[in-house]
Amino acid sequence: MLACFATRCLPRRAFSGHGKLIAESERCLRKRALHSTQRIDHGAPAPLVEDLLGIVSGATLALGSPGPNELAACTDMLAKAASWRMSQPDAADLFHYGPRSGHASFRERLAEFLTERYGDAVSASDLVVTGGATSGLSMLGNYYFYAGDVVFVEETTYFAHLTTFRQELGYKVVSVPADTDGFIPSELERLVDEHRSNFRQTDESKPFKAMIYTISTYHNPTGRCTSAERCNEVVRIAKANDLLVVCDDVYNLLPYSPKLRNGDFEFESKEDSSLKAPLRMLHYDRLANASTPSFGNVVSVGTFSKILAPGARLGWLEGSDYVLGPLRGSAFVQSGGSVQQLMAGLGEALLHLGLQQKHLAECRVKYENRAKALCRSFKQHLPAEVEWKPPAGGYFIWLKLPENVDGAELKALALKDGLSLSPGIASSPEGKFRNYCRVGFTYEEEDVLEKAGEAIGKLIRSMM
Repeated sequence: MLACFATRCLPRRAFSGHGKLIAESERCLRKRALHSTQRIDHGAPAPLVEDLLGIVSGATLALGSPGPNELAACTDMLAKAASWRMSQPDAADLFHYGPRSGHASFRERLAEFLTERYGDAVSASDLVVTGGATSGLSMLGNYYFYAGDVVFVEETTYFAHLTTFRQELGYKVVSVPADTDGFIPSELERLVDEHRSNFRQTDESKPFKAMIYTISTYHNPTGRCTSAERCNEVVRIAKANDLLVVCDDVYNLLPYSPKLRNGDFEFESKEDSSLKAPLRMLHYDRLANASTPSFGNVVSVGTFSKILAPGARLGWLEGSDYVLGPLRGSAFVQSGGSVQQLMAGLGEALLHLGLQQKHLAECRVKYENRAKALCRSFKQHLPAEVEWKPPAGGYFIWLKLPENVDGAELKALALKDGLSLSPGIASSPEGKFRNYCRVGFTYEEEDVLEKAGEAIGKLIRSMM
């Protein structure tokens, strides 16, 4: 079973023709990974380049990315979008500095698209175009905060942003206990009080004393969704203490059928536009500020990386003018103008022509089917001692391994057999969750995932 992966090399084939680029990327990322390993304070070393690029000999389960076939579909989509957009009278405007909030027509199209997909009103005036989720986080972090400032994060979170907060931005990272409903409010309040002496002084243009970073919908790595009650509590705490809540809402457009969450892995997946993710934390922020809509404490970070292609480097921030207004007036935007002006024009075309909507609907069905395939395999092959839940949406399944099984050791064994996994310790600010593992299911096809589930089960049994 394990040996069957040794002859497969799909990721290499998917990137054929770009050998020099991949080789250079590998060299750069190896240097960065080594640098990160030397500097990181807690948790596992930075992920290997093979994990980051998905370059393994078998099943790529550590990478949070659309699969090779989904990325290949983008070539025809972008060709059609470019052809239409370049035929428009204002096409040359895309090559100029753009408006501070981003390409106006794109933001209008995006607002319409998100309103329909979220089931919650989105206004173009509340959007700022970014170069992706990481770009948006960087814009917020660099403008509002300084090295030494405090960021509160869930006790498991996106591992790359832990590195960003600690090493690139120099923040003090505070881990907050969470349960199946999200942040535990009493713990968040306790830690806010405990670290209050480290909060920065505010002024009119920078009114926030510290940051709360959360992935409140289809959380990475656990897959959970923060409950409505907890969203209200986080907003209340943020408002009372002048904290900025940055919601990484990158998986919200990929909800799966409740049948999957309830353990049915055999139903027929179909396109279903009625499926919606839970309301975003930004929704509850707006309710809390209904009498003063110009204020707010929450910003939603979105991206096309999970629903189109990471290489597009196109995303958005959504929030009130109280939060995003100062960014529009920042020196960074005044100098360079809109981020991703040209790509935003192509994004407008993708939405105008309905190409993005069609692609998202197809991806949602494919990813749901892949999740079902992996769940079937897990149900059949994982030891009973392993705890896991089918995903309600997003990209990942979170495995709780037996106490004596170390996720980092499982990752090392899996790599020898051509499987890439992400150990739980990499997602923990305090180096905990050693007997956990994150498994991605969007990159590989169903047959590969079924074999991978069996292989993971055998590896875990060998370690028990």
